[in-house]
Amino acid sequence: MPGKTVGIEGWTIVHQARQKHYDDRFYGQFLGTREDGRWIVGRMWSGESMDDGFHDGGWDWSKRFAGNPSTDNADAALKAYVEMSYDTFVWDRVFEQRVGEAIDRHWSGPEVPDAPKLAAGWQESDAGHRNPARGHTILLPFHEAKYTLLHFLRSTELGAKAHLTRGVTIDRHQAVELVREATGPVRFEYGYNTYWLAAEPS
Repeated sequence: MPGKTVGIEGWTIVHQARQKHYDDRFYGQFLGTREDGRWIVGRMWSGESMDDGFHDGGWDWSKRFAGNPSTDNADAALKAYVEMSYDTFVWDRVFEQRVGEAIDRHWSGPEVPDAPKLAAGWQESDAGHRNPARGHTILLPFHEAKYTLLHFLRSTELGAKAHLTRGVTIDRHQAVELVREATGPVRFEYGYNTYWLAAEPS
């Protein structure tokens, strides 16, 4: 279950998948992180049930991602996690999408009591476009607004073409951190797009 802590190093599970294969054994894997920005991709033990993937808090095999900005670690871990899903027989057509959503949910943090509602949105920054592409929400609970903006960042990253504006706008890690650390409205440029959390819907 996401949010569970495993291992003596205290990895927090962000996503896990396990299912029965045609050989009547169960295979699975998990994606975890720590507060210091490290990420782990681990393969569970194969077993006879959904519940025997971890033995005394341990697992069969893992790969760790550290030494880079935490967002880069998470992106690298997501790629490795998807690749592992073919070997553990848990892949499906929306696997990567669901895992990305789980990471964004983790990054958005817990709901903050009494926090103001905010709207999330994005738009192509080029004012020369007569009808720039965009997306936005109504006012949402603070936690949901942050999660939605992280989703916008992930789903529009290709179109933002951030590699063409390197050194001009913030990078992906800085963009994600701005959203994670936001305590109220925020607005920023990432690549060719503008993103925001606002006190009023656009």
